[in-house]
Amino acid sequence: RECAAAYSCLLAAVLIDVASNNANDEAAIDALRNYSIATIRMIPIFVQQASRSSCVHSISGKELIFQIMCVGRAWEDHHLVEHSNVYVDEMVERCSFLWCNLSTSFRMPPPALRFTWEQLVWVAFMTLLEGFSKVPHCSTEGRSLMSMDLATLSHGLHPESVKTALLERHQSIITTPSDSCREDMMRYVDTFIKVFYFPDEDV
Repeated sequence: RECAAAYSCLLAAVLIDVASNNANDEAAIDALRNYSIATIRMIPIFVQQASRSSCVHSISGKELIFQIMCVGRAWEDHHLVEHSNVYVDEMVERCSFLWCNLSTSFRMPPPALRFTWEQLVWVAFMTLLEGFSKVPHCSTEGRSLMSMDLATLSHGLHPESVKTALLERHQSIITTPSDSCREDMMRYVDTFIKVFYFPDEDV
C-alpha cells in the first residue's frame, strides 16, 4: 500500500503540469511551471526512498539485523559450519510471500510491481550487509559463514527459486519476478565479506 501511495505522486505531478499549461497569468504560469519541474525531478527519488522504507518494514529489517548480531561467538569460531543461518531462510521466505501478495493482488501495474520487487531485493541484501557490518570480531570461518548466508539469500531470491517455492504452496499461477539487481547486490555484499582477506594497500 505504501509503494502504491508513493506512485500516486506521479499523478499529482501530471496534474500540476496540466494546470500550468492552462493558466492565463504569465507570472503564475512561470511559478507553477518551475514548481512542476522541481516536483517531477523529486518524484523518482521520493518513490525510491518510500519504497525502500516500506520494504525494510515489510521484511522486519531491524529484527533481522538483531538476529545477525545475536549469532554472537559463532562469527568468531574456528570451525566450519555446513549450513547457513536460519534468519536467511526466514528472509527468503518472507520476500517470496511478499512477491506472492504483490503479484496476485492485481492492484499495481507491471512496471510498479517490477520496481517494488527490485527495491525489496535491494533492501534484503543491504539488510544482510548492515547486519554483517555490526559484527565486531569475525574469524576466517566466520567470513565463510557470511558467504554461505549471502549465497543462500541470492539463490533464494532468484526468480525461478521464488516461483518454485511459491508453486509448492499455491496452486494458482505465480508470475516470475525480475532479476535485474540481484547479481549486482550479491557482488556488492560479497566485496564487503572478501575485503577481510585483502592487504591494506589492495583495499
